[in-house]
Amino acid sequence: MTPWNITMVIGNGACGMGEFSYQDLLALFGIGGAHPGGIALTEQVLSGEKLTARTRVLDVGCGTGQTSAFLARTYGCQVTAVDMHPLMLEKAKMRFQKEDLPVKLLKGDANALPFAAGKFDLVLVESVTVFTDLAKSLREYTRVLRPGGILLDLEMTAERPLSVKEVQELQGVYGTKQVPTEAEWIARLQKAGFAGAEVVKGGTVASALPSDESSSGALPEFNLSDGIDPQVYAIWHRHQEVTETFKHRLGYRVYRAKKRLKS
Repeated sequence: MTPWNITMVIGNGACGMGEFSYQDLLALFGIGGAHPGGIALTEQVLSGEKLTARTRVLDVGCGTGQTSAFLARTYGCQVTAVDMHPLMLEKAKMRFQKEDLPVKLLKGDANALPFAAGKFDLVLVESVTVFTDLAKSLREYTRVLRPGGILLDLEMTAERPLSVKEVQELQGVYGTKQVPTEAEWIARLQKAGFAGAEVVKGGTVASALPSDESSSGALPEFNLSDGIDPQVYAIWHRHQEVTETFKHRLGYRVYRAKKRLKS
């Protein structure tokens, strides 16, 4: 989960990004529900799905496990959660153990998911795909879904095609090589084997920023590690600058797509 809509400052630092990545920042801060709309948006989107105790759900890039825990606790789904970052996996494991939830937690890469074809009914992804090899990860989502299975993917989306310079500026902070527009996301989903791709929620980053009156209910969950290096705060500071600069040029969309019944 990626906090590219958050405006709250946590500490400061003047060091360069050095050896730390944006993904390290997410793990060290232990941020949950950091995408636009937070866990409230996730809950709203999931309420539109027919989830039961028999529904097999894969949470790709589960982070600290907030969404997986909600699914298991609220719907009793058969939840599998994967993430690549060891610290995220550690924090997710602690959450599931504390809440005594039967979530299956594995180390897994969105570009090469460690599952057999057709294993899941629903694949849920929140602010992850844009940081991957898009063609590979979207094909993997299709592969692990059963025919007719559903993908829900909340992703950073360009409100208009971005220039090479703009993409390079975002890449310098987030490592993203491209940020598709809504039309480009839908085209990529269709190419990967999905039918009926649609947007169920969305807006600009600016529209998702919490107001002074509502920020208390919109802030994400934090589970900070001890002894965070000042370089990590420098990444946070740069993230905040980019968020302000791009708040009208970037947005978010929740894409819902169904795997084709026949290839």
